[in-house]
Amino acid sequence: MSQAHLTLREFTRLIESTFEQRFGNQNFWVIAEISNLSHFSAKHTFYFHMVEKDDVSSKICAEISAVAFGSAAYEIESFEQQTGQRFQNGIQVLANVMVNFHPVHGLKLNLLKLDPSFTLGKLHQQREATLSRLLKENPDAVTFAENRFITRNHLLKFPHVIQKIAIISSESSAGLQDFRHTLEQNSFGYHFKTELFPVQVQGEDNVKPIVERLKEIYLSGKEYHTVVVVRGGGSQTDFLLFDSYQIARAIARFPVPVITGLGHQKDTSIADMMAHTALKTPTKVAEFIIAHNRAFEDSLVRMQHQMIIRVQQNLASGNERINQLRNSVFEQGRQFLGLQKEILMDLRQSLVNNTNAIIRSRTLRLQDMTRHISSRPSIRVASHLNDLSNITQNLNTNTRKYLQNQKGYLKHYQSVFQLLSPENTLKRGFALVRQEGKIITDPSVIKEGSTIEVYLGGTEIESVVTAKRNVNAKRSKRA
Repeated sequence: MSQAHLTLREFTRLIESTFEQRFGNQNFWVIAEISNLSHFSAKHTFYFHMVEKDDVSSKICAEISAVAFGSAAYEIESFEQQTGQRFQNGIQVLANVMVNFHPVHGLKLNLLKLDPSFTLGKLHQQREATLSRLLKENPDAVTFAENRFITRNHLLKFPHVIQKIAIISSESSAGLQDFRHTLEQNSFGYHFKTELFPVQVQGEDNVKPIVERLKEIYLSGKEYHTVVVVRGGGSQTDFLLFDSYQIARAIARFPVPVITGLGHQKDTSIADMMAHTALKTPTKVAEFIIAHNRAFEDSLVRMQHQMIIRVQQNLASGNERINQLRNSVFEQGRQFLGLQKEILMDLRQSLVNNTNAIIRSRTLRLQDMTRHISSRPSIRVASHLNDLSNITQNLNTNTRKYLQNQKGYLKHYQSVFQLLSPENTLKRGFALVRQEGKIITDPSVIKEGSTIEVYLGGTEIESVVTAKRNVNAKRSKRA
């Protein structure tokens, strides 16, 4: 006995009739994630699946095909313009749809409208959740103060000169080419050593590869002055991977300053918030590095000019002081010699006066003796005359020797003054010590770490005091 049956066409029409009776021309607002998207630009038609994933396992728990054509395709374009997000796989949408069943094409949902505010709110919620997680799980590396995030990477300091640069970017990125061109063609002639760690910098599937590149840089053992993450422009959705928790955490904890130049002009990604310095474009990153190095060079030039001016001022002050000292020594020397000459002349005159007085006294005594002994024998008179002659000769001899000795003393004083002159004193290895333009005679005023100027043999030597020792104390201990 044959069973009752339907042809497939009859059966599909029955299903179609059932759907029309149940859903008719009704439309529904449905929250779903987009997947398996295909766009046929010639037909201006989008084919995709709308799916829902389990919150715990992330496995698909519901899925249905959908299509957008005609006015619905323009609705997608309007959605992209309003949100700045590209309509692509992985994006969450609130869509107004109609149920459609076709005997050949099966069950599909026809897209009618999209709610842009829902998608923007969803992205904002995801960002806020990521930022909260960063604060909660990384209190030692991420904090929030004064209305901004402060990370461990923020607190790092650039070296005075940035030269060794690790780059995370796509090899084919136009942003990478702009970055390198700006660095290499800088007008100051700076040379940079760059090393590329290639990776795709768009699409949420590339979160893990980017984190792996950061680990590779850290484990390389090489010294990098900065890590640069750059890419060219794109739609807002292209930057979603830089809102990921894993990339943000890796940047916040990275031990080398990170600079981002992701090519977006409007919004700031979470990676930008965690990085040491965030700039809008790769070109801006290169200009920032060049400007950093230029600022250091300018500071060196200013320091050089200041040092030259200070040295010139110190030399002028030192020369003036030396001239004053030399003039003072010469003047005092002349005054001292003049005084000694006057003393010597007084001594000479006193000697002459005393000698004449003695001679006169002796002559008178001789005359007295002559009168007293005129009666004595001629031999005794001759003896006394002989004694008188000897006394006279001795007196003359002693007078000449005394005068010669006084002249010798005078020459000795002249030699001493010449030896004690500043020029001869410095030639014998002695030195003048100055600090801040003043001659130092008391070593206690010189402190360790201070700068002194030593004038030795016609040369001025600038020195930094590293240590002081009491030589007299050591000698007394040895004794």
